[in-house]
Amino acid sequence: MPQKDLTPMSAKPSALGQDSDDDSTVVPSEPQGLVYDRNNGSLIDDDAGTMNNDVSYLLSHHSNHCRTASNDKMLSMHLSQWNYNNNRVGLSRSILSSEELIHELLEENEVRPINVPQDHNLHILGLNLKLDGNLNRNLQLDQSAEAKLFHHQGTAAIAHLRSLQKRVDDTSSKIFITGDLNAGKSTFCNSLLKRRLLPVDQLPCTNVFCEILEARENNDIEEVHAITIEVAATVKEATQVYDISNRSTYETFSIKQLSDLVYENKKYSLLKVYIKDDKRSAESSLLRNGTIDISLIDSPGLNMDSIKTTEVMSRQEEIDLVIFVVNSENQLTLSGKEFISVASREKKLIFFVVNKFDQIRDKERCKKLILDQIKSMSPETYKQSREFVHFVSSGKKPGFPDDYDSDEGDDDDNNENPDFANLESNLRNFILKKRSLSKLLPAKTYLAKLLSDIEAIAGWNLNKFNEERTNLNDQLDSMRPEIQAAKDQCMKLTETVDKLMEDVATEVYQFTKKRINSSLNLSISDFPQYEGLSNIHDYIFRTRQFIMDQIKQSVETSEFFAKSATEKAVENINEIGKAQLGEKFMSNRVFLSELMFTKKKHSALKALSVPFDVADLFSPSWEGFTSYLSWGFFASPQLENSAGSSIWSTSLGIKSQSVTKYWSSPSLLFTSRIPTLAVYSWGGAKFLTNIAIYGTKFFSWQSLRRMSTSIILIGSILGIAYLIHDLPRALPSNLSHKYQIKLQETDYTDANANRISKEVREVLKFPSREILKYSESVLNEKQTIRKETEKKLQNNILSLKFFNKLLDRARSQSDLVEQVNLDVD
Repeated sequence: MPQKDLTPMSAKPSALGQDSDDDSTVVPSEPQGLVYDRNNGSLIDDDAGTMNNDVSYLLSHHSNHCRTASNDKMLSMHLSQWNYNNNRVGLSRSILSSEELIHELLEENEVRPINVPQDHNLHILGLNLKLDGNLNRNLQLDQSAEAKLFHHQGTAAIAHLRSLQKRVDDTSSKIFITGDLNAGKSTFCNSLLKRRLLPVDQLPCTNVFCEILEARENNDIEEVHAITIEVAATVKEATQVYDISNRSTYETFSIKQLSDLVYENKKYSLLKVYIKDDKRSAESSLLRNGTIDISLIDSPGLNMDSIKTTEVMSRQEEIDLVIFVVNSENQLTLSGKEFISVASREKKLIFFVVNKFDQIRDKERCKKLILDQIKSMSPETYKQSREFVHFVSSGKKPGFPDDYDSDEGDDDDNNENPDFANLESNLRNFILKKRSLSKLLPAKTYLAKLLSDIEAIAGWNLNKFNEERTNLNDQLDSMRPEIQAAKDQCMKLTETVDKLMEDVATEVYQFTKKRINSSLNLSISDFPQYEGLSNIHDYIFRTRQFIMDQIKQSVETSEFFAKSATEKAVENINEIGKAQLGEKFMSNRVFLSELMFTKKKHSALKALSVPFDVADLFSPSWEGFTSYLSWGFFASPQLENSAGSSIWSTSLGIKSQSVTKYWSSPSLLFTSRIPTLAVYSWGGAKFLTNIAIYGTKFFSWQSLRRMSTSIILIGSILGIAYLIHDLPRALPSNLSHKYQIKLQETDYTDANANRISKEVREVLKFPSREILKYSESVLNEKQTIRKETEKKLQNNILSLKFFNKLLDRARSQSDLVEQVNLDVD
């Protein structure tokens, strides 16, 4: 819509006590009162004129001077204003104190989430959840979810308190006219103004919020200030941004363009409509009433769309008085009920205008239905329904001239509809004469309900935290023996496993040491077979290798024993763990004994190499020599091993070699008794022959001297034969002895015993650590639960202190709010 250029009419400033209206006369003896100018921030005279003197002047007159009715009225106005100011200051302090309480409650909720009673009917701070558009009070929420929802409610309450503070500080009053679609809101607004200002049609007309104010606030210029959506997207933002002295915040239109502007809801968020209401006296005018500034706000229908409905809902926070227009044919709709439910949080009294009542046949039934609906949503309004619920007929609205500039507007008062006149009278009486109620009652009501909610929440939390403290103390008492039992179990398990591990390691150490030390305690038959002097070098090598293999085999045997003992120990530890800690202990672990001793372990065996000496071939002994000379008749069991041999083999000292072996290696004959038998046979034959030849002369000294050479020769031959015969025993014996000495010198036995037992310890440390770790985890879990419980108990004590203090402060503040008496005006 193109904007028309408006040339503001020059407003002539009027001094105090002068009237801007030529038709009015100043009557000093009958002042009408003072009006607060919200633009200048000062009190100015009404158009009817006021007396320059204040109440002190009136009281200082001579006692014999009879005060006129106007003086009494002035005094009454001052006393009413004094009472209003006291109440306003008291409520302002209560608002600040309540805001502080909410802030502290939100801070407590951030640190320690509070309990919010869902089954209590809280007025302001209740957690009202809607699912599928329906209110649900039976939802079970965890404490963190409740805390987040409560934070939202508390933040909204703080914002509402700040709105209340602004409204209490603002001396003007705002009347909000709302209702369902096509309920007749604009028509009703026009009726109050006694002029056709807002467009009226059977279809919805008002799509933009319209705030109607007295033109005196705009230098007595009638025009429309339209705040665009680009400047402020919502009505609330528009109210904050709008500045009458800053034309960049709005666009200016003439009053005649209002009928088109109300449809431009996609372009404008708020219309400020300034009109002159100077054709009527202060007693009949609502906007220019001679007492306070009043603005009328006409809103779109509640069920027009969700966005507009939401804006209407939020706008009520900035309003002092709500006039709800109801279509008697539809009664209160769901959107209407929801609005009244929200508004009644702070507004005990709401004006209800039931329109089109003349079109209802059964009027009594209609009244009862609507009053019953009001009773459930606004009980105080129902109690005073004579003043606040009005049934108006659509065909009997008060008339007003087509030309609003006419001076004959007051003539319509003669044809005033009595129902509407009663409504208007009650409205003026409530706004002007009962200003404390109309202006301050919403703040008092909201504070009373808010403080009541805080008391309920504090009391609920005190009960909850007292119960919680008892439960926490009981839990701590029951935890102490459990924790001590867990400690004892952990210590006992650790000692048992450590002892088992030490016993196995000690057993393996002793077994290894004994096995290596006994590895060279061998009989001659265990060594490689002697194959004659021709193979003596090979025999020496094979004997040495056999000794080394025996040592190596003893180490391997010890390692095998260690693996077996370790595997058995691991099984025992697992059984102990499962018996004490549960079946899940090491259920996913498998012990692989073949992974033990995979490192090089015989490198130290090279250090056992001993040098060979020729003397290692000989180890003569008288016992062996005697046995050799006596054919074994005087031999000890250690020197003979004839098991499994024939009597001839044993007698001749022939080993298990075959005859061909003796033939191929004649030196093997020296390992038998055949050389001794040959010497004995030759010597015995010669001895017998000499006895036979020489007779007794053979035993003469001279004969014996001749035989000594032979005896020495025979003895030497027998000695050499004995050494050769003893070689298969002497070499293994000497080498074994030398290796035993070497084992002691190199500490080979202890080194391997320590190595094997150490690895056993390392392997057993894992299940042992698992036992300890699992036991400690069980203990730590219980101790963690105890610490958490103790922390909860500490927080519980802090919360109890906080809510006790909060409850006392809320009760004290609630008493102060109740002491604010708004009925005295």
